[in-house]
Amino acid sequence: MKSGRSTCNPTKEESARIVAAKEGHCMACLSRAMRGEMEWSFIVHGCDYHHTKSGNIRRGHMAGFALCTWHHRGHPVWSHERTRQVYGPSLMDGSKVFRDAYGTDDELIVLQTTHVNLPRAA
Repeated sequence: MKSGRSTCNPTKEESARIVAAKEGHCMACLSRAMRGEMEWSFIVHGCDYHHTKSGNIRRGHMAGFALCTWHHRGHPVWSHERTRQVYGPSLMDGSKVFRDAYGTDDELIVLQTTHVNLPRAA
């Protein structure tokens, strides 16, 4: 296990999930578009992989989902205000605000799994 990380190196199956997720859609963007809160054409492709945590410890590589740089790290597309208007809150706005807007970690993991037909988290 790498120093400072709570998970070991990913297995082949875990690596495949991470790569597919990172090459696909942002789950927060997809969630927002599915509810009619954002244009489908604005959904970001090419993302970070967000590892979820329990008790501030990573749950494992299978328990994660894709987020664009705005939703994951708060890097705006335009100004912060304009990006927030179009894309909604980022994780940097706080986990409660983020989960209220897009769903729980488990709901986003399921969306990721079903969206790109990936193996389910254990």
